[in-house]
Amino acid sequence: MTQARSSGLYAAWGVPDTREGRFEVIALHLVLVLRRLAREGERGSALGQALTEAFVVDLDDTLREMTVGDLAVPRHVKHAIAVLHERYSTYGNALATPQDSLLAAAVAQRLATLGGAEGLDAPEICAYIREAAQALDLQPGPQVLAGDLTWPQVREWQQR
Repeated sequence: MTQARSSGLYAAWGVPDTREGRFEVIALHLVLVLRRLAREGERGSALGQALTEAFVVDLDDTLREMTVGDLAVPRHVKHAIAVLHERYSTYGNALATPQDSLLAAAVAQRLATLGGAEGLDAPEICAYIREAAQALDLQPGPQVLAGDLTWPQVREWQQR
């Protein structure tokens, strides 16, 4: 969550600082972590499931705090989980190829549909995603399973 709240993602890259923009950035980081946990076998899968469940609980709580009606919350949560699964597939497939064209298309498609994303810097975001994925891939399994993740600094990416 801390990484997804980095101001550089919004200020320098043009991701709108809206409910939808924040959700996309959180989903992106969650997908990167889930992708890495999947490499850790049964323990990683169990932790990924627990992380997804914690995300659902947090999302449910957030929607209720935003005064979304009790009857509508489950529908919103169900939609968000479907979106998360779709992002997992889309970003995972894009990261599996060495070319950035598929990743750039995925980022542009997802973030450009958000209101206020006219200044979106998709190539810079793609470079960050690829670097973040590589950084997570290089971290030792026990460190990842302990939740001690190291992310690239967003500021460094702003200066490129």
